[in-house]
Amino acid sequence: MLNVGFAVLLVAVGVGVGFGLPWLSVHRGRRLDRERQLAEELLRRRDVIADYEATILAYRQFVQDDPELSMTAR
Repeated sequence: MLNVGFAVLLVAVGVGVGFGLPWLSVHRGRRLDRERQLAEELLRRRDVIADYEATILAYRQFVQDDPELSMTAR
């Protein structure tokens, strides 16, 4: 009886490892891909924000340089 219980336990552990390790590997790969995508999206959004800030600064400079707009902007 002890041999049968040990064999069942060994088969259960083998099946668990056989299915568990590949699942963990796929899960980890997906998580790393998602983190990479989020980092790329963050960089893209930072570029967009920097472009917006440059545009705002350019408009402010344009308004300061034009005397007509400077008087009406206040």
